[in-house]
Amino acid sequence: MLNPLIDEIFELLLTQRVWKVHTLAATLAQQGVLPPLDANPEQNLFKKNFLIMNALFELQTQLLPKHLIISSLHIELVEPSSNVATQSHLKSYYLNWENYDTSAKDIEALLDSFWQQFNPLIKQPVGQIEPLLKAWQLPPNFSLAMLQKRWRQLALKHHPDKQTGSACKFRQIRAEYEQLKLAAQNR
Repeated sequence: MLNPLIDEIFELLLTQRVWKVHTLAATLAQQGVLPPLDANPEQNLFKKNFLIMNALFELQTQLLPKHLIISSLHIELVEPSSNVATQSHLKSYYLNWENYDTSAKDIEALLDSFWQQFNPLIKQPVGQIEPLLKAWQLPPNFSLAMLQKRWRQLALKHHPDKQTGSACKFRQIRAEYEQLKLAAQNR
């Protein structure tokens, strides 16, 4: 399958030196070339990310002798003299189109493992969970289903791809979600 974003992303790489996946996604959406891909918000986000990463790894292969550095927080087209390390496991994942239709459960697991890289879970004492409950507008005896619903609301509001979003705030609520989930499981 040929990715329709390859040429669009290449043009963007030529206009700006460094990108992030979420800024590429926002720019592509603004240009009208990255429409919604799924009714489920998490699957929509996953599919958009998959198309972008697939296009980037395709470009990485096509652009030799130039090199394309690819990570979610740093994408850059560089000259061959630069020391470029390739993440082959990511490349093989994103070049496999069977991964495009990943299930919602698998997407949640991927997101969990991704954010744990950036926010190692620090278990808070029980007394420190109460301010989180208040901030998240959850009752003391909240269920996991209530927490997940509230997480989705906050994630959609603060996701970096949203105009009102913030990567810093999104990471913060992701860490808080993990803490609250752990508290719910340990009750």
